[in-house]
Amino acid sequence: MQQYLMIYTGSIKKWTDFYMGVKRQKNTYWPETNIYENENEYVILVKTPGLEKEDISISIKDNSIKISGEKKINFNDELNYHLQERKNGKFERNFLLNEKVDAEKTSAEIKNGLLLVKINKKPETKPVKIDIK
Repeated sequence: MQQYLMIYTGSIKKWTDFYMGVKRQKNTYWPETNIYENENEYVILVKTPGLEKEDISISIKDNSIKISGEKKINFNDELNYHLQERKNGKFERNFLLNEKVDAEKTSAEIKNGLLLVKINKKPETKPVKIDIK
């Protein structure tokens, strides 16, 4: 199951279940995420403890960004767990941004269990005055 976040001129609407009645699949989770923007870019921070860059995929199309990955934890099947709070499995997060972004100037880095994605906004197209000769 996917989680969508839409950003409209400062207001955020979060859909934890895109369609009512649809539940998350077993062995999936949604890592905690913060998003903010400034004049030039959107910044996405995703909690990713225990993940390396090889475990995560990021793609951008138009004004949509998808962050997905998988956290693999080998639990001992011989133990009788009473509590198991460590999250594992696959995840996929999709974010629809209010404006077009420049995918070529997007950067991402993972450090100390935190994925930092900076997505540059496309410069606004300004009208150009054409002189008639």
